[in-house]
Amino acid sequence: MKTTIQPVGKLVYLLFPLLALTGLNAQADSHVPPPPGTLEAFFCIYNDGKDRDDLDAATSFYLKQAEKAGFAAPTSYLWTLNKGTGPADIVWVNAHESLSAFGASSDAFAASEDMAAAGERFSTVADCQPNLATVSTVFAREDADDGGATALATYACNFRPGASPAAMLGVHTSIAEWNKSLGDDALNGVYQIVPMTGNAQTPDVAIVAVAENTAAWAAHVESLGASPAGQATSGIFGAVLDCTTSLWWSEQIVGGEG
Repeated sequence: MKTTIQPVGKLVYLLFPLLALTGLNAQADSHVPPPPGTLEAFFCIYNDGKDRDDLDAATSFYLKQAEKAGFAAPTSYLWTLNKGTGPADIVWVNAHESLSAFGASSDAFAASEDMAAAGERFSTVADCQPNLATVSTVFAREDADDGGATALATYACNFRPGASPAAMLGVHTSIAEWNKSLGDDALNGVYQIVPMTGNAQTPDVAIVAVAENTAAWAAHVESLGASPAGQATSGIFGAVLDCTTSLWWSEQIVGGEG
């Protein structure tokens, strides 16, 4: 993918995938997140005359080149905006188990002529900006159905005056306990994103809520205001973080066959 550096605002730094599929399972009982994974996100604007069909063709070429080069293509997701304001037509997200895994993948891609050809093919379809972040699990349902398209609510947040990263433990605990109490009505997962690249407009932290569909997310939000426990969870969250919300669709586009 061709990349450019340009100011793009908060939303660039918080759109990331469903990490329950990459082996980063929640530890809700202890409220201690597992070691963070690494997310590599490309925020892309289609070139004139290009669309999803062209992206699908470029993706097929990318996978053929990866097989030819012996390159282990990372698990990848494609995001499209549902509601809110976004700086891109599409977001391509690569999920890596660790920062070291990202580094090895990035070096392998850069060293391969076959993969360079795949990158050039993507550059004919869209103009993209790359970003990097760490991600940790706050809550994940073991029985969640993550097949097909999934609804995501992203919260780009700054700490309120007097709050600090140390306050996030209380936020995590409240979110995990609330979702555990909901049983089958819990969200599929909740993840915390910490940007590694950015500028003055980059949020301090981002929270991604994963639901089976938009209706499930909406029902969850309504339930927060319908009980004292839900209101308490909202109060703890709001006392620490000042956030902007957007809704997205995510689909797994590379990997997941097994």
